[in-house]
Amino acid sequence: MGRSSGGFRRRARADRPKSQIGSVCNVSSEGHVVTYVVTENCIKCKYMDCVEVCPVDCFYAGENMLVIHPEECIDCGVCEPECPAEAIKPDTEPGLEKWATLNREYAAKWPNITTRDTPPADAKEWDGVPGKLSHFSPVSHDEAAPAKMAECASEVVK
Repeated sequence: MGRSSGGFRRRARADRPKSQIGSVCNVSSEGHVVTYVVTENCIKCKYMDCVEVCPVDCFYAGENMLVIHPEECIDCGVCEPECPAEAIKPDTEPGLEKWATLNREYAAKWPNITTRDTPPADAKEWDGVPGKLSHFSPVSHDEAAPAKMAECASEVVK
C-alpha cells in the first residue's frame, strides 16, 4: 500500500465499515445514504481540490477526470463545495445514474489519488462546456502520464 510519486497509490478496495454509516454520512429525506458522484463537468477540468479534503481517500484518477469510489466514500459531503467546476453531486439528484455507473466502473480500474496535482492548463476553458462526455478518456492517470511526458519531450526537441 505504498505511495507512488504524485500522490497516487493502489490499495485494496474494502467495503466501508457499517459503523461509519450514520455517524458522518448524509441521509436523504427518504432515508437513503447519499453517495457523491463526479459528473461531466470534471472532464478536462480535473481541478483536484476535492482530493485534498477527502478524509477517506476515495478519489480515483483518470487521464482527464476523477471519480469517487461509492463503497469507500463515507458520504460526508466535504468534497462537494471544494470543486471549482461544481462537478460533484449527491446521487439523489435526478439523472445521475449514468455518472454513478461510470464512477463505480472506473474507481475499480484507475489508481487512487491522495494529493492534489496540477490541473490541466486549459481547465478554465473547459469549465462549464456542455457535452463533454464525448471527450472522456478511459485511460488511467498512470497510463497517460508517460505518454504526456513523451509528447512534451518531443515538443522540446523540435
